[in-house]
Formats: sequence, structure tokens, C-alpha cells
Amino acid sequence: MQVELRESGAVAELVAELLDSLRFEDVRYCHWKSNITLSRALAGDEDLDLLVARESLPRALGSLTAHGFKEATLLSRFSPPGVRHFYGHDRKSGKLIHVHLYNRVITGESLLKGHALPFEAMLLDDARVEGQVRVASRPAELVVFVLRMFIKYGSALDLSRLIGTSASVRRELEWLEQGDGLTRALALLEVHCPPVDASLFRDCVEALRRDASLLRRYLLARAMRRRLRIYAVRTRPRRALDLTGLLLDQARRRLIGNRLNKIPRAGGAVIAFVGADATGKSTLSSETARWLGETFAVRTAHLGKPPSSWLTIPLNVLLPLARRLSLRGGRNAAAPQQQPASRPSPEALLKRPATLPNALRAAALAWDRSRLAQRVARAAARGELVVCDRYPAESSGAPDGPRLIPGEGRSPLQDRLARIERRLYRNMPPPDLVLRLQAPVDTAKRRNRAREESDGEEYLEARHVQILEWSRSGTKHICDIDTDRPLPETIAAVKDAVWRLL
Repeated sequence: MQVELRESGAVAELVAELLDSLRFEDVRYCHWKSNITLSRALAGDEDLDLLVARESLPRALGSLTAHGFKEATLLSRFSPPGVRHFYGHDRKSGKLIHVHLYNRVITGESLLKGHALPFEAMLLDDARVEGQVRVASRPAELVVFVLRMFIKYGSALDLSRLIGTSASVRRELEWLEQGDGLTRALALLEVHCPPVDASLFRDCVEALRRDASLLRRYLLARAMRRRLRIYAVRTRPRRALDLTGLLLDQARRRLIGNRLNKIPRAGGAVIAFVGADATGKSTLSSETARWLGETFAVRTAHLGKPPSSWLTIPLNVLLPLARRLSLRGGRNAAAPQQQPASRPSPEALLKRPATLPNALRAAALAWDRSRLAQRVARAAARGELVVCDRYPAESSGAPDGPRLIPGEGRSPLQDRLARIERRLYRNMPPPDLVLRLQAPVDTAKRRNRAREESDGEEYLEARHVQILEWSRSGTKHICDIDTDRPLPETIAAVKDAVWRLL
């Protein structure tokens, strides 16, 4: 059975390896809920909800670590003890596999898990093996399912979420009731949860089976929650306080455009894509942000084109305008019979005159990049993952590095601006992970021609020939990525590097 599952692709490769390891380490566990969609969980499309016996927890954590799983936590403070989140990168599919690890049955409302139900022994003792995974028996899962549903039906916030789910709830109930499921569930309930009597449990099952009104379900839920009050992890005032805090936190994250709440337990990171023009920085940074953003709190930043600050807006608006007017005036004054100039050398294409306007623009750009780099570093310190398209280097001639050289200005003011620019670049916080993209110049030219707004090929060639290798002191990890291959292969290599060094 195990071989068939692997060969058919029904089980994600990483999931299969983890389950093999749990069995080899003799970990006492089971997949304890939503087993009707177990195939989706095994394929990595849904969470793997694993309940692990407390004595087996160290071995389970060792298996997760050995297979590259990394723990995540919540930005908010509402993370119940006994429940942990682990994510692993399945290289074959590119998916992030989520293992929702429990050593206690903490369940309840969707937003705030408020009940610690005494069902660990019931679920683990009555588990059975299906293929590669141990799953809770259907009667045991039926007990938990009914109680979970009627905790939720007693919450005004959850009622709105449950509208329109009656068909799927009834389908799962029928699946769990197959055979003598209800009879066995009542026997388990009497042993493991005496406060809930058989009569109330039957009424709840009947309400689900017959698609009773929301009012009927709500009234049964209130009765169920009264019986389960001894298992509540919060008093009513504390629950109201925590729920208010949770809702405010969700509203704040929506306002800043980051709705996800999970961050790596190891902390946030600044992930930067650097390299010469047309090596794939924008494409790969966007794909990485999308991939990580399906799970974690992620923000993006473009360090090559930072937003202007109140201090630099006048310079960034007026200097380009003055330059365009100057060029237009020069063209109007040109003689009509003037011969076209010869093609400039690559060196001339990159060399900028040391004029005062250019020095002012370079210093303003350094200031804006420095401010954005500091914001990015603060976000990473709070636990967020920040994906950057480009990141300033320290030395002149490197991608997005300083443009001015102290001592080569035509005036003391220009030299002063050059020193300011150099200090701003030197003091920028380093990124945590840099993916240094590389591609042959012919490949870059081909990609450049496909762009809507492409640079000239001479300029592009000059950038590839003269550009220095990106470097910045203090950068923790630098990984070179060859982008001269099919895009899916490049994306897979980037994901592997990011996850390995995250």
C-alpha cells in the first residue's frame, strides 16, 4: 500500500518521508480530525493535523527537524500551549507542507480556540493505520467532531462562517457514522467526557443530520457549552478581552495590507535578489513573495527604486524636469545638417558627468534607499519576511552601489555630497539572504528585447561587462543562482535555497 501511494503521487514526497520517520521512531500519534479529506492532507493541499502523545513529542520534533521542517509562530499573542505549526518544503511539488502539531486537544471557535478537551487517550488508543498514516477511529473522531461543531454554533462570529456549510457538515457526519459509529461514539463519550450526556449528544447529531435551523443549533450549542465549561481555558471576561484584542489585531493587519499572522519561529529575514540587468530579479522576487506569502507575513520592497521621502521629493521632481528641459533646448539649437555622432563606447554609456545635479540626485537616492533599508530591517526584526527586488551594494560599480567618488567632484559641495552618499551606503543594514543571479549576456539581451520598456543593448552589455560582483559586509548568506535555464528549474532552485537558509 505504501509503495502504491508513493508511485501514484497520492502522497507528497516529504509527507511520505515524515510518516516513515514517525513510524521508525515509534512515535505514538494519529491524524485526529477531518480524515474525510485525508488524501488532500497527504498530498500537501491541506494541513496535517497530528496529535502526538506527550512522551513521544521529543522524537516527533526530531523527525520534523531531520526532514527540514521549520517551526512558525503567530504574530499575535493568541497561540494556545500544546499547539504548534511546522512547515516543510516539498522539493518535488514546491509546496510548503503544514504540520499542525498537537499534544493536547485544543479546539473550539475558529478565531479563539477556547476548550482543552480530555480526548488525547481516546484518540490515540483507538487509532488505526491507513496506508502510511495512523488515523483516529471514526467513532472517536465523531465525538470530537460533534463537540467542535456545537462549540462553534454557540459563537456569533462563527455562525456567520457556518452559513452555507450544512451540506458538507452533513456529508462528514454521515461518513463518521458509518456502521455502528454512533453507538460506539456514545460509549466513548461516557468514558472520556461524562459532563455531556447521551441525550444531548443525540440531539446534536440529529440537528446536523436533519439540517435543523440555525436557531435550533444555537440553542443546542448553548447547552453544550454549559456542559463543557469545566474544559474552557478562559473565563468569560478573559475570553471577551482576548477576542477584542484578536479582532483589533486583525483589523490592524488588514489596514497595513498584511492579513497573514504567521512568522518563522527563528525570526524574520530580509531576502534580496541582486544581479545585472535582465537576470530575472523582478520575476523571481515576485514568485518568491507569492510562494512565502501563502503562509507567512510577507512584505515586498524595491530597493532600486525606493519611494521618495518628504526631504527628497523636491529634488526627485525638479531635477529630472530641469534635465529634460535642458536636453530639449539643446536639440532645438542643434544645426539641421549635423551628422549623427558615432556609437558611444560601453564605458561612456555608464560614465556619468560629475555635475552638481547628478550629485544631488545620487545623494537623494542614497537617502531614500537608506530609509527603506531601515524600514525593511525593522519589519524583519518583528518577524516578517521581506522580499527585496535589488539591494544596494557597498562599493561603486556594483549593482545599485554608490555613484559618486569622494575627491573627484568639481566643487567642495560635490565632494561633500559624495562623502554623504558613501556614508549612507556603508551604514545600511545588511540583508539576511542574498540570491545573486547570474546569466550570460546573450541571454540577458534576449530577455531585454522581450520587455515592453527595454534598455539599449549597448548599455546592457556595458552593465554586464563592467559591473562588479555584489557584496555587503555583514550579509549572513549569499547564494549564487544560475538563471540561464528553464524558468521552472530556476524557481525550484530559488525556493530550495531560500528554505534551506531561512
